[in-house]
Amino acid sequence: MEKTIETKDLMIGYRRFGSGYSGSISKRINISTVKGELTAVVGLNGSGKSTLLRTLAGLQKQIDGKIFLCGKRILDYSRNELARTISFVSTESVLVPYLKVFDLAAMGRYPYTGRMGKLNTEEKYQVLDALDVVGLRYMAWRAIDTLSDGERQRVMIARSLVQDTPVILFDEPTAYLDVPNKYEILALLKRLAHQQNKTIIYSTHDLSLATRTADKIWLISGASIHEGAPEDCSIQAAFSNLFTGANLEYNLVTGEIISNTIILGDMIVHTKNDPGRIRNALERWGYNCVLNPPHDTKNLPSINVTIKKKEVEIIYNFADEEITFASFYEFGLYLRTHPPTKA
Repeated sequence: MEKTIETKDLMIGYRRFGSGYSGSISKRINISTVKGELTAVVGLNGSGKSTLLRTLAGLQKQIDGKIFLCGKRILDYSRNELARTISFVSTESVLVPYLKVFDLAAMGRYPYTGRMGKLNTEEKYQVLDALDVVGLRYMAWRAIDTLSDGERQRVMIARSLVQDTPVILFDEPTAYLDVPNKYEILALLKRLAHQQNKTIIYSTHDLSLATRTADKIWLISGASIHEGAPEDCSIQAAFSNLFTGANLEYNLVTGEIISNTIILGDMIVHTKNDPGRIRNALERWGYNCVLNPPHDTKNLPSINVTIKKKEVEIIYNFADEEITFASFYEFGLYLRTHPPTKA
């Protein structure tokens, strides 16, 4: 499959006054992506995600190595050719008073309109179609500063579609968004990649979102980059390197980052309901969840959990004592003040 972006022994960073460079990524970078693929650049704050994207977009010069864009060296592109091949959307929020949604999206046509910036009839419909794709056509004549953060991010995506490039780079597109908007924006990016055959690369520090949505991960860890599907990065133990010394670990199955809680003991659990939330609560409190053993283990605490509609009943048994709780909160509070290991 044709590679839309490929790097060979790339080194990135910022030039300093005098000799030398500063930057987070110093090793030779060899990564690639193809058409119709959604790639997530993942790393901790300050790891170099934005530096990498700006370098790939031609907005910042590489220190060394080569970048190939659609099979051609990026240094061989003219500025106008580059603007017709790759678009870059930053995290900066556009809040110009009285600027209309249509006009901001229409700015994506700048590589094609020349100095006057006039749109012909076909280009105007192209802008409206792009706003339709992101679900904002009905807001075309609204002022941009009256929109929510999520709506403004959609306008920026529409502007990149209007620019009509095969490659689109997004720097932290879900920053400052609430949870529903984060998932909606990434679902939109995935549809654009798969349905319009575009190469879309976005940066994020949200590992859970990335592993649930991206076709490929570029994981920045220290001075190097790991590349592959989320499962490949997990097998390579690349995710765990992000949390070295932080007493945290990443669970690829659940998509959760959890702290290594001190285990206080085992808890026997009897339930006919989905045990997921029960296990989550017990592990948060520091207990291993032992589900439905054939018989009670002596000297171990046990609970019988029944969840019906919006109600829960937890019957707790330990040391010949039986107590009933009507919420997880009440039970958790009791365990903190009456731990069975200290009974």
